[in-house]
Amino acid sequence: MSDYTPNHAGMLVLLNSDMLMDVVEHTARQIMGRAIAMAPVGDPIEDEHVGRYKASFHMTSHIFGGATGDRAEAIVYNDSPEAVQVEYGHRGSEPYHTLLRAAGEMSLLYAYYPDGDSATRC
Repeated sequence: MSDYTPNHAGMLVLLNSDMLMDVVEHTARQIMGRAIAMAPVGDPIEDEHVGRYKASFHMTSHIFGGATGDRAEAIVYNDSPEAVQVEYGHRGSEPYHTLLRAAGEMSLLYAYYPDGDSATRC
């Protein structure tokens, strides 16, 4: 039996490589597209900002991110004033969980199509 000696410096290079950043950004763009597709737009009779939530999705990415600051990271977010209420709900309104559902659907697609073919099926 041979011993395994991890190369931590090499893993840090890999986790922040352009190759991994491309994958992370691609996945984030797919999640953002899915979130936009399923985002509610509001009722024009009751809502003076129809479509603002749907139009407020963005993505940012950088290296040395993640919980431990050691990997490529992409973040999909919505910066509309009502984003928290739409995602999590509020008194008298059920949550839409738009980003949660979009990310969950991407997770399921990659589980069914691990070769990456799922990106064309979104």
